Amino acid sequence: MNKQHGYLNLSEQKQQKKLNLQSWILTAPAMLWLTFFFLVPYLIVIIYSFLTPDIYDIRFEFSLESYRQIFSGTYLRPFLISFRMAFLTTILCLLLAYPVAYFIARSKEKTRNTLLVFIIIPFWTNLIIRIFSWRIFLATNGVLNDILMQFGLISAPLQIMRTDLAVGLVMVYVYLPYMILPLYSVIEKIDFTLLNAAMDLGANEVKAFFRVTLPLSVTGIFAGSILVFIPALGAYLITQLVGNQKSLYIGQVITYKIKNIPRNWPMASALSLTLLLIVTLLLVGAYLLWLHNKKRKF
Repeated sequence: MNKQHGYLNLSEQKQQKKLNLQSWILTAPAMLWLTFFFLVPYLIVIIYSFLTPDIYDIRFEFSLESYRQIFSGTYLRPFLISFRMAFLTTILCLLLAYPVAYFIARSKEKTRNTLLVFIIIPFWTNLIIRIFSWRIFLATNGVLNDILMQFGLISAPLQIMRTDLAVGLVMVYVYLPYMILPLYSVIEKIDFTLLNAAMDLGANEVKAFFRVTLPLSVTGIFAGSILVFIPALGAYLITQLVGNQKSLYIGQVITYKIKNIPRNWPMASALSLTLLLIVTLLLVGAYLLWLHNKKRKF
């Protein structure tokens, strides 16, 4: 009997090894893709950040000047402006997206599918075209000012374009679907009979929402916040097309260091890596905080 059991274990081990080999074969293309098109470029950026800038290119001489300038506070303002706008964009997207995602999740299947198509439609249009549409809408002689003046709400056109307000409006518009979809995917799986049970136990609708629905949708909030915050933090197109040169965002600074003469590839690389490091630390901190709160509940 033990001998037969040993044969079974050996057979199971062979089967497991076969499955592991198949898994490695299936994941190999994706791993190779990520290695060559993600890891290798980052290694090049890391190397460049420790080199010396030249007028048009770089000199292969080791230097810490780029990091010295960053940590001395020379580039503190673009970082602060970018983090402020990314944070505000994430909060606004969350406040706007949650009711929409909740409504879609509670709708009938036919209505739900139609609403999801409307959420996805903006992805069918090029980002630059959408940004230029906002430029036309927010311009001094644009649609918004014309409507407000026709109704007598303003006597002179509002200067919205080339302001942080315009950047915020366009960012919320662009990144809102990235918040709605993760929230919907989580809320849609919630057992809504729990709300009825909570209200049967004495909770009103507001209390049931904050005690039941909101805690169960934390993973969607976390995922949506990441999908909005990180792209908004390094955004370049939006800030360049509707922002102003007085409030330079970190994405603009990195781009200017690469394309303007004299070019400063090491500084652009150092700024990119510093931004990556800060974002990584924030994400790890948020994840650890979420795990800590989850353990406390159990």
